Amino acid sequence: MGSSPSLGQHQAQCQVEPIKQAQIPIGCKCGNSKVKWRCENCVTMLCDMCKDKDHAAIGHHIIDITAIQVKISDVKEYQTNLDFTEFLAVSYDNSLWIGEGIEGGFNPFKSHTALQNVKLVGDKVKVISSFNIEVCDIAVTPTNDILLATGGGRLKQIKAGSNKVTESVYYSNIPDLRRVHVTKDGRVIVNVSKMVKVMDTDGKHLRWYSKDENNPLIFRHTITSITSTNNGYIFVAVYYDRQVVVFGKTDIFNIYRGHPNIKDGVTQFYPSSVATTPNDNVIVADSFNDTLHILDNTGHLLTTYKDIGIPIQEHLAITTEGLCTVLYMISKSTSLFKMIITGC
Repeated sequence: MGSSPSLGQHQAQCQVEPIKQAQIPIGCKCGNSKVKWRCENCVTMLCDMCKDKDHAAIGHHIIDITAIQVKISDVKEYQTNLDFTEFLAVSYDNSLWIGEGIEGGFNPFKSHTALQNVKLVGDKVKVISSFNIEVCDIAVTPTNDILLATGGGRLKQIKAGSNKVTESVYYSNIPDLRRVHVTKDGRVIVNVSKMVKVMDTDGKHLRWYSKDENNPLIFRHTITSITSTNNGYIFVAVYYDRQVVVFGKTDIFNIYRGHPNIKDGVTQFYPSSVATTPNDNVIVADSFNDTLHILDNTGHLLTTYKDIGIPIQEHLAITTEGLCTVLYMISKSTSLFKMIITGC
């Protein structure tokens, strides 16, 4: 879903004023909501008293989380010609790929809505090209090619500078490729049924993720979104499992299941999309709570951000424009938002 072709660039520092900042406090285990610290050893948020008494005193590494100041500004809304949106990705030329993913009938007076390459011109969404093809998910490669997961056994592709859909070298013996992500170094990660497969740039299969160390299946429901970080970790969001699973080099490293302070002390976490920032943190769109969760590159919560005035945040994509980090977001399936994000 969210694709991040500009992850290797430095974090933007735009001189803009935030329009609406609402970082949600994360409480200490003792019940004190005034937290300032995080224990890296215990992965726990701490108040001043617990930090000094229980953690710093035994030599744990403590960091100041108040230095994390996420700001969102310059929010712009655009209306697409889609009835709903199945995916969102941004290319190196900063054009966008969106679509309903459903093959439709012939209409000579209207662009196809299954897959569109668009640019934002003024306050309009300009369709550059469109394709009448069933698509479940898309991703952008380091060479600006587009990979398409269509539900079959092989990814399709649109080479940079071409408008022709062809077969790629990336395949699975199980014909059910529905999510795709490409890492900064060109590895291709796909969702096959309730499993995750990693391939190299030539399509060679490198690794499967399907079961944890105790052998049960990791995923009970359909995978929603995939991203990766520069340390080689893979983040997999599963909406109905209500979790983001973080894979290390060989196995599960962490599982993030939201935070109980989001809504009335009860964790109701539904991750719809994940995207990686230039600082190598991961933004998780929680469409149930209209909240962005900011995780570090090992899947631990840094902060949350709410009340930016955008309901039902479904799909994310990140790129850079000049010195600015730009976050794109699909809301309520048809509205496309563009905004500047700093601090993460």
